[in-house]
Amino acid sequence: MLLTAVIAMSQWGGTTSRDLREAMRHGLMQVARADLTPAQVGQAFYDAGAVIVSATLPVILAMMLAGVASNLAQVGVGLYPQLLLPKGSRISPSTGLKRIFSLRGFVELIKNIVRIVLVSWVAWKVVLSTLDRLRSVGLLSASEILAVGGAELVRMMLWVGSTLAVLAAFDYIWQRRTHQQSLRMSRQEIKDEMRQSEGDPKLRQRMKRAYRDFNNNRMLSEVATADVVITNPTHFAVALRYRGDEQGAPCVVAKGVDEVAERIKQLARAGGVPIVERRTLARALYRTVKVGSEIPYGLYRAVAEVLAYIYGLQAQRMS
Repeated sequence: MLLTAVIAMSQWGGTTSRDLREAMRHGLMQVARADLTPAQVGQAFYDAGAVIVSATLPVILAMMLAGVASNLAQVGVGLYPQLLLPKGSRISPSTGLKRIFSLRGFVELIKNIVRIVLVSWVAWKVVLSTLDRLRSVGLLSASEILAVGGAELVRMMLWVGSTLAVLAAFDYIWQRRTHQQSLRMSRQEIKDEMRQSEGDPKLRQRMKRAYRDFNNNRMLSEVATADVVITNPTHFAVALRYRGDEQGAPCVVAKGVDEVAERIKQLARAGGVPIVERRTLARALYRTVKVGSEIPYGLYRAVAEVLAYIYGLQAQRMS
């Protein structure tokens, strides 16, 4: 806005000063009249005000446009009618003190101090660079003094405005980064959001445990229909069933390790299902075959030997 004001004054400054000078001359002539009526005094003030407004309006409008454009460039277009509503916290002394003595307030104080010091230093350097020309100003005419002073003032304002523009660019980057960081959620907020979207982790764990128990119970109910249970002997247990008219190869109806393996063996004993110890075969079946799936081709021979052995024992018992 400062740069815009300087540029606008350099463009319309001559016209503005001429109109203001003419308004002053006309006003002084009106005041010099001894027979002024109240109506004439009011008219004189009205005329002077109209001239002042028309003379300064271009500069004021240029600064207004610069202010609006800078805000639109930073945050875009947004309508927030709720900000017009009265709110007690905005005028609360405690809220104001918290804002002043907060970390953000301290940072703003440091920024303002740096800004003032830097701008003062730039202005002082510009003044030092004009000392040689200022020494000879006293020899010039009044109009020349005004011209030199105006030119040096414009040069100083351009330097100060450029310095503020650079500071504003850095401040914009810092403010944008701070704003983006403030929008990030904390770890607790992330956990709360996950809990709302996916459910409570503890509840999900209980549901998984219940689902696993349900599958285990359903799987264990199939042990009584198995033809044989192959064990490790203690760590693994795999129950196999073969129905030649229904399937092409034996399938795994239940399998487990440790506690589940022990439960399979207990159900097998209770149901009269033979238990055969084959350590390597038990591990291979547990690791490669899912419950409900048929055994792979590579295990046909080993499983066939076990089934043949079981069927042979059953035939001997029947005979």
